[in-house]
Amino acid sequence: MYCRFDGYPRPAINTMDPSENGAAGQAWEAGGFVDSKEACRLLQVKAATLYTYVSRGLLHPVAQPGRKTRLYLRDEVEGLRTRSQARMGHGPVAATALRWGQPVIDTGITEITPAGPRYRGRLAAELVEYPGAFENVAELLWTGVLPEGASIWPAQPLPARARRALGAFGPEPGETPRMVRVFQAAALALGGGSVDEEVRGGGAVPAARQLVLAFAGCCGLLSVPRRYRPPAGAKPLAQHLAEAMGKEAAPDLLRVLNAMLILSADHELSPPTFSARIAASVGAELHACVGAALAALSGTGLAGGCDRIEDTLAAVRSRSQLDAWVARVVRDRARSSAFGIESYPQGDPRAALLIRMAREHPRPGRRAGTLLRFLDEVQARVGVPPRIELGLVAACAAWDLPPGAASALWAMGRTSGWIAHALEQRLNGFFLRPRGQFHAGPQGGAVLKSQAT
Repeated sequence: MYCRFDGYPRPAINTMDPSENGAAGQAWEAGGFVDSKEACRLLQVKAATLYTYVSRGLLHPVAQPGRKTRLYLRDEVEGLRTRSQARMGHGPVAATALRWGQPVIDTGITEITPAGPRYRGRLAAELVEYPGAFENVAELLWTGVLPEGASIWPAQPLPARARRALGAFGPEPGETPRMVRVFQAAALALGGGSVDEEVRGGGAVPAARQLVLAFAGCCGLLSVPRRYRPPAGAKPLAQHLAEAMGKEAAPDLLRVLNAMLILSADHELSPPTFSARIAASVGAELHACVGAALAALSGTGLAGGCDRIEDTLAAVRSRSQLDAWVARVVRDRARSSAFGIESYPQGDPRAALLIRMAREHPRPGRRAGTLLRFLDEVQARVGVPPRIELGLVAACAAWDLPPGAASALWAMGRTSGWIAHALEQRLNGFFLRPRGQFHAGPQGGAVLKSQAT
């Protein structure tokens, strides 16, 4: 499921011959990729028709290093099959839209392109270079205007109730906090009002700034002592973040922190973003919308993927352990391994930029060196590019940020996008309420449409 952006582009055309087949493709059939023979079987078409799908940009083959064989994302093939079956009626079309199908919501916020996301028409990678500050990009998403010069958010005192709640945060001894859950609790502590109270308090933008600054303070749980560190003074958000995590606010660190936040800021209608829009459509206040999105983000397939990669990386202490990690990823082809994404069949530009920044660090350290070797070996053996989770973990490892930082930065950055979508949904003025299609199952033959509730 995704949004329709004005002028939504067709994916880039890859004219590689889809009729090629070989042992490499056969080895992938059981995982997240299939070869051309299996793709034809799933779609019930001949090789010539498969080639037509490729030329029209409906399928995007992935090249294999040193081989002529091309592989296809299984999800993309199955999505095309589902759409092809939806020939009649609105119900089947809506069902396919909820499984990475046609756009279901109009938006003016983010457009996904082969070069990466565009925020309000501006390429995210270019925003990393200029203005290079997350605050400016967040304001662009919320208001449609990119501020000129530095945009410093004032760190306002929190209500006493919120201060007490945030001050009580802390993991068990020896435990690495799961920051997405911490942010959920923080959003709950700061919220609890109504949209009317939000407006009387100055509107959505001041509330949004306060929430993101509070998340920066929560990152103090990643350093020692593990406690909430309230942002203080007129400083850039990246500096608040660095200080909360116990790091010196060096220019190169501030640059990479801003890059990670900007590249994570929005990615159209992901499941957490849809959750935020649903909450906004029924009148939830801003903190509740962000809390709904964070609940969806906590799944291991999303920000939890960063935590899992960091946990695995921490356990790799020898060459044999690295080899075992590579072999496991090559064998399993699991999408949760953070390789391959349907939005970018030729590679995730966000991940590529962050990994390049990690490689350019003059002293990346052991963790980053291990992860970069892992990425090189997986790429050489299967040719499937990494997703943004690996880019975030690589950048965090290169700058020796504490475990948990990657998922925290992802969630903080994406919060700006959720807020933008919540505000846009409010302006739409309608409830998001998909219909259900009841199936009685094998014991009953009736298929009944559920009534709206």
